[in-house]
Amino acid sequence: MIKITLGIIARNEEKNISETLTTILKQSINPSEYEILIVDGNSTDNTRNIAASVLKNSNVQYKIINEADHGFYGHCFARNLVIDNSAETAEYIAFTDADCLVDTDWLETLYKSIKKTDDHVAGAGGPRLIAKTNSKTEMIINSLITSYIASGANPAFHSRNIKYVKSIANYNAIYKKSVIAKFRYDESLIMSDDNELNFRLRKAGYLFLNVPEAKIWHHETGSIKEFASNMFKYGVNISNTVKKHRSMITINVPLTTIFIAYLILLTPLYYFFGTISLVPIVLYLFFSVLVFLELIMRTGSVYSILVFVLLPIEHIAYGLGVYYNLLKR
Repeated sequence: MIKITLGIIARNEEKNISETLTTILKQSINPSEYEILIVDGNSTDNTRNIAASVLKNSNVQYKIINEADHGFYGHCFARNLVIDNSAETAEYIAFTDADCLVDTDWLETLYKSIKKTDDHVAGAGGPRLIAKTNSKTEMIINSLITSYIASGANPAFHSRNIKYVKSIANYNAIYKKSVIAKFRYDESLIMSDDNELNFRLRKAGYLFLNVPEAKIWHHETGSIKEFASNMFKYGVNISNTVKKHRSMITINVPLTTIFIAYLILLTPLYYFFGTISLVPIVLYLFFSVLVFLELIMRTGSVYSILVFVLLPIEHIAYGLGVYYNLLKR
């Protein structure tokens, strides 16, 4: 009997989907206890066909849905489709991404962890680790995103010995179906899926279990241009949630927006205040050096020097996304 629906939302992932599904099909949990439900974001490549060819000879039940056939789009809509199309017997909804590789015991570890919790726990999640790649740029971008210093020791990127976390990222998560079927993802927010749902769940008194043993390895873009575009979209999405929930604002939002305002006003500030106006630039450079040292220790690669380009791109693109969304009508 199916107890878990494993949802994967994908769009133009023909490069990664086969490897992702191959690791999922090697799960230690009994194949009869879970199903795979792929929601494709109307891909223009061969994602759906590749997924079908990998899954058709497996012992796991599966469904492949194109979200465009159901009248809307976006991460939130796709995740609600997973809930709505999950097996009737499924008690849990798990999620990973189409560019992730999962550990053999990943799903069983999440399942056993959440199964023994009380009614106050809505879900459980584990860390994001870096997938091996031949692309040096991808490796450095992925290392930057998961940097201990740059992320503020975000437990989503680092296995920490804490029982509960504020939020669980949906590339490595499992929820009680009865809970998220009630709360659902806010489709008006399009892309701001897990953060906003988890915020509402936490506000309602639910907890999220931290499961460091539930490991996934996440691929990342190897394109600096796409990295900048993604950061801009993240800025847009986080400002969407801030519009809805003012208390969701984090330090990233004011810091990045102030940073951009400072860069714009740097010339007049220097004119009126002289070299003292350069103190934020010096502090930012010092911060960049710390991140660079962390990355070179983690990767052992001289390509870590890219951090001095990627870090300002990340913050400026993110901040511009926030500005764009907050100022538009």
